[in-house]
Amino acid sequence: MNPTTSATFGLLAPEITLVVAALVAFLGAAFAGLRSGWLVALVGIAAALVLSGGQAVDGVAVSGPLAIDGFSTFVRWLVLLLGGLVALVQAGDVFRSAVIREPQPSAATGEEAGVFLLLLAGLSLAGVADDLVLLFAGLELVSIPTALLLALKRTDAQGQEASLKYFFLSLVASSLFLYGVVCLYGIGGSTHLGAISDRLRTTDPGTVVIGAALVPLAVGLTLAGAAFRLAAFPLHFYAPDVYQGTSPGNAALLSTLPKLAGVVVLLRLVGLAIAPPTAPAAGYAATAALDLLWPATAVLAAVSMTIGNVMALRQNNLRRLLACSSIAHAGYLLVGIAAASAAAHAPNGGTGLAGGTLAAIAGGGATLFYLATYAVATIGVFAALTYIGHRWPEWSAAVPRPPREEAASVADLEGLSGTNPVVAFTIALCLLSLAGIPPLPGFWGKLSLAAAALEVDAGGWGPRRLAFVALAVTLVVNAAIAAAYYLRIIAAMYFRSTTRGVQTDGGIGAGVGMVACLALLGFFTLRPQGLFTAARRAGAVVLRGVPATDTAGHHPGAPSSPAGSSAVAALSPVSPSPSAVP
Repeated sequence: MNPTTSATFGLLAPEITLVVAALVAFLGAAFAGLRSGWLVALVGIAAALVLSGGQAVDGVAVSGPLAIDGFSTFVRWLVLLLGGLVALVQAGDVFRSAVIREPQPSAATGEEAGVFLLLLAGLSLAGVADDLVLLFAGLELVSIPTALLLALKRTDAQGQEASLKYFFLSLVASSLFLYGVVCLYGIGGSTHLGAISDRLRTTDPGTVVIGAALVPLAVGLTLAGAAFRLAAFPLHFYAPDVYQGTSPGNAALLSTLPKLAGVVVLLRLVGLAIAPPTAPAAGYAATAALDLLWPATAVLAAVSMTIGNVMALRQNNLRRLLACSSIAHAGYLLVGIAAASAAAHAPNGGTGLAGGTLAAIAGGGATLFYLATYAVATIGVFAALTYIGHRWPEWSAAVPRPPREEAASVADLEGLSGTNPVVAFTIALCLLSLAGIPPLPGFWGKLSLAAAALEVDAGGWGPRRLAFVALAVTLVVNAAIAAAYYLRIIAAMYFRSTTRGVQTDGGIGAGVGMVACLALLGFFTLRPQGLFTAARRAGAVVLRGVPATDTAGHHPGAPSSPAGSSAVAALSPVSPSPSAVP
């Protein structure tokens, strides 16, 4: 075997393990009657985590279309950890219930688990991709299995409608993103991200002409493809209907894993236009890309968070409410992307970080930190809803027992603190973190995003500075709006008496996932340093601000205490210190 090919397969060991586990689940279900597909999924994810932990996290390992560095390692670990939590939630209807003694088998557990493992493999591939072809293939390996899971998990009319809506809209988003990839290829003359970055930053007259024509299309189409995966405006409208029509486990998946894919795409796009510390000043194409990207993402951030929160105020269905919340959180994530894009293009015309502030690194790191804390809290809420299962039925001896009804509305949670105090406490803590209540991790995430926005052009009061101050104020106002509907759910659980109660028949798997999310939230509340440092380091690597081995996240040539970076450090959970990737 070619040494390069052998090295590539070695670097892909975690993803190969996920694919092998998927094959075991598929073949076992088809030929051996395997009914424990989600157990196979959990074992496969655990094995992939072990293999990923055995790979070096310092430096950069490049082989073919892959690049294993601080950013890809962070993404890979986040994919596997979140995938394990979502797998527990998805397995909730397979393991024996805590209340109802008979098992609740799904109709296609092996197939569901296999499709889910392929989804995780595709998302991990997108994180380690250093080539447009592999990046696009990884994203498609996320979209297609997601649509299949929506169809497999819930086979009633609502479930099939949700699957078709997501499938057709994902085709549109994939087409838009593919056209953006074609434009990037036209600019760079190669599918390799490094070659495209070099061409974007060159001052060659021919490239300037090509860039003038293709950069707006590349930025706009790529941003549209990422907006669908983030459920951000204007491709947000599918979320409430799809979340309501699918199962709570699939809603947990939709609200977290595709968002990670969208963040990966946008950070890669920003990183393409940023010059490494030793590179010369960038050319027209790079500066044009950043000048287009930051106002577009800033506008989408403000509109997404406002629309999502205002829509959520009027929702009574829990999954529709959390879908609107997911739209708002997509807007929060875009604040960090916008800050990174703007700060990367210094007012003097350069696109490196040495001559400006460290707000680009702060923006990328804050986005990754907030994504991790948001995902854990959101999965915790959906795990609790899955564990709750159905309401107690109402019937008399004269009529047969009616079919079970899902606990789907805010009213169904009334009095939950009296009947199921652990479940109510988990939901309350997760919702308070999503609302940004200190000292929970969601508060540090929102504060880091606002600080990154305020660091853009911190030395003066030009138009960009005013725009980002307005964006930070919009974030704070929307956090206050979001607290209103989160607190409405908490009030229903703690300050109202129950009328029917719930069965807690969602399965022990969902209960384990709920407790795991509660434990992680508690850990990140007490010790956010490790996650914040790892996220900041990953942001620095993808945005080319520092070498991958500099865990502190500081550019070696930057001033030791610039006015901008000191504010970011002061508003961060802790001052960055050397730490291993989680």
